[in-house]
Amino acid sequence: MHREGRPVRKTIPLNLIVDTRTALVVGGGRVGLRKTRGLLESGAAVELICPDAVDELKSLAASGAIQWTQRAFRAGDVAGHLLVFACTDDKHVNRAILDEARLSCVLCCCADMNWSDGDFTTPATAHVGEITLAVSTSGQSCASARDVKNDIVAMLRERRDLELLVLGTSDALLPSRKRAPFHLPAEERAVLGELLTRVRGVREFFVLNTCNRVELVVVASRDPLVASVLRRLTGLDRLEPSERFELRGFEAFRHLTRVASGLESSLLGEFHIVSQLKDALAEAEANKWSAGAIRFTGAEVLRVSKAVRHDVEGLLRVAEIDQIAVRYLSVHGDVDPKTNVLVIGTGMVGRGVVEALLKLGCRVTWAYHVHRPDLSHPAFAGDAAPPALIPLTAIPAALTTSDVVLSAVDSSKPVVTREMSAAVADRNVLFVDLGVPRNIDPFYDDFGHGVTVADLDDLKLWHRVKTGTLNEVLARADEVIRTEYKAMS
Repeated sequence: MHREGRPVRKTIPLNLIVDTRTALVVGGGRVGLRKTRGLLESGAAVELICPDAVDELKSLAASGAIQWTQRAFRAGDVAGHLLVFACTDDKHVNRAILDEARLSCVLCCCADMNWSDGDFTTPATAHVGEITLAVSTSGQSCASARDVKNDIVAMLRERRDLELLVLGTSDALLPSRKRAPFHLPAEERAVLGELLTRVRGVREFFVLNTCNRVELVVVASRDPLVASVLRRLTGLDRLEPSERFELRGFEAFRHLTRVASGLESSLLGEFHIVSQLKDALAEAEANKWSAGAIRFTGAEVLRVSKAVRHDVEGLLRVAEIDQIAVRYLSVHGDVDPKTNVLVIGTGMVGRGVVEALLKLGCRVTWAYHVHRPDLSHPAFAGDAAPPALIPLTAIPAALTTSDVVLSAVDSSKPVVTREMSAAVADRNVLFVDLGVPRNIDPFYDDFGHGVTVADLDDLKLWHRVKTGTLNEVLARADEVIRTEYKAMS
């Protein structure tokens, strides 16, 4: 086949094993030098036939790296070789070499317009670490093959310069009151994401934003300037080094796996984080912040964390925050069938609290923002009276009859404001605020008038797991993570 006057040949890509076998190069010019270099890199024994050669070929011959027969090509020179390259500047000589190779059943490549009658071509090749790259256009354009090769090589070298980077802070380093300004509601995450896509050196990322932590997980260049820009964009540069973390490579992967395993949580072994991590990965996918590297990392983190949980499950006493909240209310709120409880928020935590309170027989009012709960769900089919559903706008009226108020809603501003204080003044009301940022205006912390407030840190401190097995849990988890990470690499 010919295209625009240039022959095109269908080919099949192969990785030819030439180690220690002899290949013949006829022609001592720059083309012969390129073919000789490629053969030597692949481990072949090279014989060169030509009257004269460029200086580098002469040096290779002088050092014994190649065998040089210093004369013109003769009939019979091809026999006994694995393959031959015809690289002289005389097309008639190259054709004679090709004909000789056919008679000797030796594969031949002609480095001129005789190439289309030969047996093979050499694509544009490059080596980047353990990767060998070969690009061919089936003869249409050597220049195009070279350009594509160079583009891919640049991409591969850039990828080799990339690393997994995690920047953030958590309840282990920063109390909720100081941590709240760093939490990012959906609209702010969208703005941050738009900015991050424009940062040179940042390839992919996702944001893990929970009540316990705010983390930016990035596949980015190792250039320290990139991390510096990321700290500024997230505001983490305003924190002391002891109040934030910055982890790379294996340390970043180990951290994410520990997080997904519930081992970096105040409530050791809690499970909600798995759903939150999946949601963060889905958000990145939907916004085109992530691609193959983040998808792979996320999948491996979830897979290895599952293996970690299985390995340490006998050592953990697992409790979720909604369970802790209900236990706290049982002790400090004196909840019973006469207790009026206002639950604000219909997410995972709010739903868990409502279900548990209904089992205790409490009278529950459930405030929703966007998603009105479906009370036909089997979880609400028990003997207890179903919760009364109200929108957030009805909270002021509901406060007037509430003995306990528990809030766990994703909101950048308090949903129980100081303007509502008259509804709870001079009554014994317990506020439990599980929101980050705070759902209950901090004004109520010192309000008095019978009002008591407990925030997320208060509950975790109350329930802090006191166990001598923590070090053993982490050691066993790290052993699993190291083994799996080594297999991945």
